[in-house]
Amino acid sequence: MKGKTLHIFVRFGGVDLKNQKGYKADASKQKSYHSPPAPRGFYAMPKVAQEFFLISGMSSYQPGTVPNYPKKKIVGEDENGIPICGDITQEQWDDHQKRYDKAISAMRKEFSRKDGNIWHHLEEWSDQNEIIGRHGSWVKTSIQAWKKAFTKMSLNNRYGENRDSGWDLSTKSINEPLRSGLMGVYSKDHCEVFFDEKV
Repeated sequence: MKGKTLHIFVRFGGVDLKNQKGYKADASKQKSYHSPPAPRGFYAMPKVAQEFFLISGMSSYQPGTVPNYPKKKIVGEDENGIPICGDITQEQWDDHQKRYDKAISAMRKEFSRKDGNIWHHLEEWSDQNEIIGRHGSWVKTSIQAWKKAFTKMSLNNRYGENRDSGWDLSTKSINEPLRSGLMGVYSKDHCEVFFDEKV
């Protein structure tokens, strides 16, 4: 983790605490791995491990923040009176993409958080005595405990593991990582974090 700053986070949207519609007090009723762990707060990602596919759902969980996809226009009717839709032109798609990129860029905020608490998905890498809360796939620890868990997870992802299935992702030497980068061969969606305290 040399040279990597783990106290800088990225958020697409405001950093004020927001009511979370997907939150369920009974964690077994949560819809997904990414459902919020608290009734108020906001999601973020460590700057060093951003997963951009997570922002693709912004039109559903933050409606009105990004432009809607272009709609097909009705260009006539068939013999049964059923509307016929025309195709969306490349120009319409290009215009939409420019507006979408501009909206995402305007919403991107970086902030620093060195102390306080944080929700994350790194329970496997966390010391059990440092966990102060659990909800579904999330655990809550201090930011310092999360940094330790993140470092352990990153080392494992880069240097591998043996799988019972015979899929060997191990390496014999610290000088021979499986893949470069913080996550090795893994995605970064488990690196998302959630803040339920003011930043």
